[in-house]
Amino acid sequence: MSLLTEKATAYLLKLEAERVSALAASEEKQRQATLIKAREDGFREAMEIFGLTITSNDAEQEPVKTHRGRRRDIRQLIIKELSYSGKSMTKHQIAKAINYIPEGTEAALKRLETAGKVQNRAGYWEVVIIPAVQSNGQAPH
Repeated sequence: MSLLTEKATAYLLKLEAERVSALAASEEKQRQATLIKAREDGFREAMEIFGLTITSNDAEQEPVKTHRGRRRDIRQLIIKELSYSGKSMTKHQIAKAINYIPEGTEAALKRLETAGKVQNRAGYWEVVIIPAVQSNGQAPH
């Protein structure tokens, strides 16, 4: 009987550990969702400051299908990712964030750089920020 009790106790401990692990993962996902929502709200406020508005229809577009569906605008995805993150990123970080191949990401980054939309600083890419023009035609200081 002692061996059976030990096995039952071990099994219960294992189940408890799995339950605690599942709860921790759930809490982490909740924290991630909260942080993403805060980033979204901050970006929307920044857009309003620059006089741009995004309707809820724009923000809630249907998911873009890969393969056999509408092609994704990789350059636009790169611009959005760099803008939302607010930090410089390597081509590999960008490729992972937009779920695209690094080689294609690099080609798109070079096209964006030629267009003056992004810049490369020692392997870290960032969005080129153009200062807003005031109503008197002067750039703010």
